[in-house]
Amino acid sequence: MIAGPTIAGAQSSISTQPVQQTERAALFPTKNMLKQGRTIAESNCAKCHGLEGITQDKSRPNLAGQRAVYLYRVLQAYQNGYRIDQSMGHAGGFLNDEGLLSLAAYYASLTPVRIEPPDDPEASRIDLAADPFENIQDNLKKCAKCHGETGNSSASGMPNLTAQHPDYFMSAMQAYADGTRQHRMMTKLVGNLDEQTVSEMGVYYAVQEPERSEKQGEGDEAAGRVLAEECTGCHGEDGNATADDTPSLAGQDPKYFVKAMEAYREGERHNEAMASAADGLSETDLENLATFYAARAPAKRAVRVPFTAAEWIDRCERCHGIDGNSTDPRFPMLAGQNPEYLEQALRAYSDSERDNSTMHAMAAPLNEADIRNIVGYYSSRQPKSVIYAQLPCEETD
Repeated sequence: MIAGPTIAGAQSSISTQPVQQTERAALFPTKNMLKQGRTIAESNCAKCHGLEGITQDKSRPNLAGQRAVYLYRVLQAYQNGYRIDQSMGHAGGFLNDEGLLSLAAYYASLTPVRIEPPDDPEASRIDLAADPFENIQDNLKKCAKCHGETGNSSASGMPNLTAQHPDYFMSAMQAYADGTRQHRMMTKLVGNLDEQTVSEMGVYYAVQEPERSEKQGEGDEAAGRVLAEECTGCHGEDGNATADDTPSLAGQDPKYFVKAMEAYREGERHNEAMASAADGLSETDLENLATFYAARAPAKRAVRVPFTAAEWIDRCERCHGIDGNSTDPRFPMLAGQNPEYLEQALRAYSDSERDNSTMHAMAAPLNEADIRNIVGYYSSRQPKSVIYAQLPCEETD
C-alpha cells in the first residue's frame, strides 16, 4: 500500500530525511496528478479544510500553498499512527501512496490565503524585543519589597533568591503553598500564583547575577568551615550546590540561615535530613555556619536566559523560512496560518502529543507570552507559494 519512505521512527527523523525520489513527483505534478488530487480532496478533505484549502474552522490548518513533501509525510503520519486525529485517520486512512502524493500536490498548488492589513497597525504590532519576563513583572514587584529587585536582598533576615536553580525555587514555593513550610505571608503570596508564573519567577532569579550578603555573621568563620564539611555532599564545599533540587548557601544572609535551620529543628519546615542535621547543632554552631556561608561567593546557576520573541523567531526561521515561508518542501509554511491552530500545534509539541523531538525541544520552554507572540507573528505574515524547478543533469563522458 505504501511505496514511499516508511515511517519507522520518530517524526523528527522523518521530517529531516532527504526528499525521496517518490516524493519528488509531488513537487513537479502533472495535470492528471492535480486533477486526481482535487477529486480526492473534494470527497475526503473539503468538508474540514475547504476545496481551495481555506478552512472556516480556525482550529484546523489552511492547506492552500502548504509545502507538498510536508503534507505527504503528515498524511503518512496519520495513517501510521504517529499523529492521532480520528477524523484525519478516517479521511485518509484508505488512500494509497499515489493518492497521498496527489492530494499533497493539489493543495500545495493552490494560492494561499491573503492577509489583509489590520485596521489599526499599532494596536496589532508585536514587540519582538519585549522583555521575556514582562508578564510576571507585577509579581516580581511584590517580592522586591523584601528580596530586592534582582533577588539580592539588602534586608536583614531575608534570603537572597539568586544562585538557586528554578527547580529548587519551585519546590520551596510549593512547600509554602502546602504548609510544609510555615510562613503566613509567603503562604498567602504563593497561594495566588499559578505554576507557570512560579516557574518563570524561578528562572528570572536564577539568571540574575548573585551577590554576597551585605550582612556578615557574628560567629567564628573558621569553626563554621569545619562544621560545613558535613554539608558538602549536598551543598558543595563552598556552599554552591550543583544539584537542581538543592539550595546554594553561599553568600546567604546569616540571620536568615539561622532562622531556616531553627525552622527545620522545630518542625516548621518538613525535611527529614535537614531536621536531623539541625537537631545536632547548638545555637553557637548555627551562628558559626551562618558566618562561614555568608562570606562565600555565590555562583550563578547554569540556567539560560529566556529568548525574546525575536530570538525564538530567528530559530524558527532555520527550518520554516523567513516570515514563515519555508523554501524547503519538508518543512511547513507558517505564514498566514490560523492562530488557533498554530497555538494548538505548539502546545501539542510541548506536551509530546505530537511525536517530534526537535519540535518538543523548541516548544517545551515556551511560556504564554512566547506562544502568544510567535503565533501572532506568523499568523500575520503574508504566505507565499513556492515553485520548484528541475535542474538539468550534468553531462558525463
